[in-house]
Amino acid sequence: MSADYFQEIESLFVRRRGTPFVFNAKDWALMKKWKEDGIPLPIVLEAIDACFERFDAQDKKINGLSFVRHAVKELWKERRELQIGAQESTPEENPEPLLDALANALAESPHANIAAYAPRVRALIQHKTVPRIEEKLIELEEEMIETILASSPDADTMRANAAELSKSVPAKTRARTEVANLRRIVRDAYGVPRLSLF
Repeated sequence: MSADYFQEIESLFVRRRGTPFVFNAKDWALMKKWKEDGIPLPIVLEAIDACFERFDAQDKKINGLSFVRHAVKELWKERRELQIGAQESTPEENPEPLLDALANALAESPHANIAAYAPRVRALIQHKTVPRIEEKLIELEEEMIETILASSPDADTMRANAAELSKSVPAKTRARTEVANLRRIVRDAYGVPRLSLF
């Protein structure tokens, strides 16, 4: 099970909360359940953002991941219903067009080390199930970002920016948050889509 799913959620939650925060055992159990239920990472992140925007507007604080539990559940339900209504089949029945779209986006990159991942994304269709494909996409994204950093003249600057963004995070979770921030910075700098079917 890839740790990236948890790192990205934790990084966004801490960043949006704006104050030092450490997830408790209930928060970790909730994230594990979302992953086991096959709820895609982008759905969880979008729901967290929406909750913080709503709470910020009311000048209220979100004190734990359980505050966003309902929003995650509702957004996932809504997206599945939209997909069923908009397509001949759901991603669970036919993920191939979605993988092709991701592969095409990578193939169009002017950076050869990014475009080289397109065939590997297309090949993930062999894994059949959406949860397994999602897991492999997260692993591929992690590898691709490391490849980009290895050849980027801006790698040190991007790492420094990620460290700066993470410096207010408690020491216990700072390393994970820094990794998630670095991935986001690299994706933005190189126009890399988040590798997900959703």
